Amino acid sequence: MASLRRLLPLRSLLLGKNLSASGTCEGLGGGFRSYSASLSPEERILKLEEDDQLAEDDIAKIRAQFDAAKQSFFKIPEAVKEMPKMHPKGIYVNKNLKLEDIQVYGFDYDYTLAHYSSNLQTLIYELAKEHLVNELRYPDSCLEFKYDPTFPIRGLNYDKLKGCLLKLDFFGSIEPDGCYFGHRKLTRKEIEQIYGTRHIGRDQARGLVSLMDFFCFSEACLLADIVQHFVDAKLEFDASHVYEDVNCAIQHVHRSGLAHNGILSDPQRYLVKNVRGDESAATLSQDAEAKGEETFLVDKLSISFCGWRDAVYARDLTGITEDSLGHRDSWRELFDVVIAQANKPEFYTSEHLFRYFLQL
Repeated sequence: MASLRRLLPLRSLLLGKNLSASGTCEGLGGGFRSYSASLSPEERILKLEEDDQLAEDDIAKIRAQFDAAKQSFFKIPEAVKEMPKMHPKGIYVNKNLKLEDIQVYGFDYDYTLAHYSSNLQTLIYELAKEHLVNELRYPDSCLEFKYDPTFPIRGLNYDKLKGCLLKLDFFGSIEPDGCYFGHRKLTRKEIEQIYGTRHIGRDQARGLVSLMDFFCFSEACLLADIVQHFVDAKLEFDASHVYEDVNCAIQHVHRSGLAHNGILSDPQRYLVKNVRGDESAATLSQDAEAKGEETFLVDKLSISFCGWRDAVYARDLTGITEDSLGHRDSWRELFDVVIAQANKPEFYTSEHLFRYFLQL
């Protein structure tokens, strides 16, 4: 290319072509470098050679910068290892927040103060299954269902229109191995036949319900079992009604206190020791009290669960020891206010006043 550009001015002279006042070569489509018409052919050639050298120098600089960036990229894993670790007891937020401006701190109970074993999912599943049969008149054969801990995962969606359990990626598309009808995994071809495409549009998304938290494992498994039961029995069913019934049964287990009563009956089976309980709730509560700040606990737990004073629970399961309680007689006294049966998330938008106060 460089040799071609060097020959063009000479070729234009040999062919009798004229250069415009700006020096652009006419008759060759334009676009070539412009030089003063007063330059001789030899001077133009020298000028082109100088420009070529400058271009080559620029390319060399860019290549050197690229190679340096490439080497830096390869060094990232080692650099990450050398970065200081995050403080394991620190509190981090995803926006700027001045804790000195915060006067009230709130705590959740489940999976914050109390941590549960996988046995809890089986308990919720069994209680919800019994409610479906005894109260909603599902077939007695449903009592034979067993909770499968290997089946559900976090982040599933249930399609109330088609009865499928879906796992969507970040862009709202069904993952190739993430679509089940009952317990049968659908192929990509079957997914496209049902949905037209793997991407879930806005209209289709309206029919999805999210099963995001840990308590949804038992719900997802029970939904799949019910759908599979109807498929095996070759019975027609309404996927929306199946969801409403299963969700109703799950909510009944939580709100009626059946789940918490089951936990109270065998705490060692369902609760896992929170080795950091003493370092989190008790310490934060003491710090807040010393600064004149307030704390509260809000959860759907029952009044009877709040009233549980079992020392084994307080010491061996939550990690809240007698030393960390200080002058307090109960773990509830770590908080200025304890709100039970909160009926979250409706609690946050409800305009109802608290109906009564119970001193435990």
